[in-house]
Amino acid sequence: YGPDEPDVAEKYASDVQDVIQSSTPGQVAGWIAEYIQGVGGTVVLPDGYLDSVYKKIRAAGGVCIADEVQTGFGRLGTNFWGFESQGIKPDIVTMAKGIGNGTPLAAVATTKEIAETMKQRLHFNTYGGNPVSCAIGKAVLEVMEEEGLQEHCGELGGYLL
Repeated sequence: YGPDEPDVAEKYASDVQDVIQSSTPGQVAGWIAEYIQGVGGTVVLPDGYLDSVYKKIRAAGGVCIADEVQTGFGRLGTNFWGFESQGIKPDIVTMAKGIGNGTPLAAVATTKEIAETMKQRLHFNTYGGNPVSCAIGKAVLEVMEEEGLQEHCGELGGYLL
């Protein structure tokens, strides 16, 4: 499908439904996607695509995960998170890179319901709770806000687009 084709978002999303019906027992664990397919050639998902896919995934029992490793933290200039451009609300958001500005740091945000299930199991992370990395992440967020880096990304991005 071409980007200017009518209902292109729904046509792409119907492929996801086809996979659910043909390759699963009708249920899925989840769906993870980034708003802009950065590694795949900087492909922006069509408006409405994630909304349609999220409905299909949730109907099949899955959770919807927004991968904000590359598009998050204001890098798009318009929104702090890429998924906001689609007007959707993911169940889980994964984030890294931008939060640490070169320091190995990542985070996950999720719903209270999903977070409650984490209490039922032991979870281990090699770097979990590292106070130095957490302090760096906090400082990075403060600098981003103080220096208006999201707005700066929007301005520079405007030159490229």
